[in-house]
Amino acid sequence: MTGRGVEDAVGSNPRPSGVAALRSRTPDGVLRTLAGVLAVVPLAAVTAYRVGHNVPGGLPAGVTTLAADWSALAVVGPAFAGLLLAATADSKVERVGLAFAGGFGVLALGTAAAAWQPAAIGVSVGVAVVAADRFVAPGRKREWNGARRAAPVGFAAVGVATSLAAAAGVWPATLRPLGSGVALAAVGVVPLAVGWDRISALAGITAGLATFGIVASAPYVAGAVLLVGGGVVGVPTSLVAFAAAGGTAGAVSALRDGRPAVALGAALFCVAGVPATVLRATGVVVAAALVAYDGGERA
Repeated sequence: MTGRGVEDAVGSNPRPSGVAALRSRTPDGVLRTLAGVLAVVPLAAVTAYRVGHNVPGGLPAGVTTLAADWSALAVVGPAFAGLLLAATADSKVERVGLAFAGGFGVLALGTAAAAWQPAAIGVSVGVAVVAADRFVAPGRKREWNGARRAAPVGFAAVGVATSLAAAAGVWPATLRPLGSGVALAAVGVVPLAVGWDRISALAGITAGLATFGIVASAPYVAGAVLLVGGGVVGVPTSLVAFAAAGGTAGAVSALRDGRPAVALGAALFCVAGVPATVLRATGVVVAAALVAYDGGERA
């Protein structure tokens, strides 16, 4: 998909007429929740399969065969979610960025490197555009609320770029652990965008302490699970615990406030893990857009 194709997909007007009709019939919250479900379900299924497939004894042969036949299609969920968010975004720049991520994410269905490389570049460019849009306006106005909402998006953009670059063979020894660390930091700062209260903070602290205790008590097992399930490489245990705390606190806070789409975004951040594949990277882009949503009031 070229830049011209993305422009045609999202339209040159502030709000394409077809999208306006869609939004007039369906509340934004419903569409964003649908996007969250479309992204969370396949990513959670792939993560669960990877972990289950690598435990002693493995999974039943039927499950393995089914996963081998259909797992490549998992990227369709987060890619379509990105396009759906692009169609309903309030900012034209953010629409273009999300359309890039969603449109190029679909290219990952191809198995050849010729398909993977443009997909990885397109998703990286897409999330960078979304992050730039989120930071520019608050920066000009020196507006704290917009800046804090943008924090997970900024970390996500760096995590996607470095992780996919490492996967492509660019300084993997340096960029792979860097990408893991930045991606986990993006999850950890989710409460800055979502907000928190006493109960959500307590839930986050509990999750963080539990994660730290589990990883510290069984480092080899936990390290294998984090590597296979989340693509986490070369990061300290404290950063893993920080991510667990932030993701949990953000999800609980959003649920308590009646914001299911934002809660799905926080959960998606957790299950997507390190964006070292186009599937995970597209999921991280969708997660960042969901948790940074400000109810349509741009800073």
